[in-house]
Amino acid sequence: MSTEDETRDAVHRILGDVHLELTEFPGGNISLTVSDDHHSATVDGHPVSGYGWTVDPGEDDGFTGHDEIAPTLEDALEAVRAAFGAG
Repeated sequence: MSTEDETRDAVHRILGDVHLELTEFPGGNISLTVSDDHHSATVDGHPVSGYGWTVDPGEDDGFTGHDEIAPTLEDALEAVRAAFGAG
């Protein structure tokens, strides 16, 4: 199973039926955007360096990095799920 397949499986296992846009880069970094009917989130990272995420970024934010970080993709997705449920 590829990293892309593993990422897709983790997203759907943790977040359920969300729209997913995923890019995997040659160095193993991933960038994904997930959205449901009410929220969106971006997650960027690598298994070695961790993952940053932002929920409901503002239109004028551009890419300024992420304020939230997690050591694993699963931890980042769990935090996104909690944020989606809170709002």
